[in-house]
Amino acid sequence: MKSNLFTYLLLAVMAVSCSKTEDKNVPNSATEPALVQEAQTLKCENGSSLTAVYFADGDQVAVKIKKDTEPEQTLAAKGTNEKGEPFFANETYTWELMENGQAGKLSDKEGKGCVYK
Repeated sequence: MKSNLFTYLLLAVMAVSCSKTEDKNVPNSATEPALVQEAQTLKCENGSSLTAVYFADGDQVAVKIKKDTEPEQTLAAKGTNEKGEPFFANETYTWELMENGQAGKLSDKEGKGCVYK
């Protein structure tokens, strides 16, 4: 008798748990990993400071930089330099990553640059 009752309870639990009532999957953005890294604040030897935030831009990585009081700039991935380190650019700046992402070189249109650490 106990084994029959246990069997019926087990079948009832399985039947209830297997019946899905949801019509569609709803993404839960609270559990998705962030596609934006934390901001890094770096300093140049001339006293200038730069904030860099790396983020996903489609299937590429891009970076938003803010240098001192200048407006924020978004730079798209453009490839790698001769050392194999990634670089990002827009019409105003080029940002080359260095030292495993712990530093970088920011250059303007004229090629003048500064290393930020």
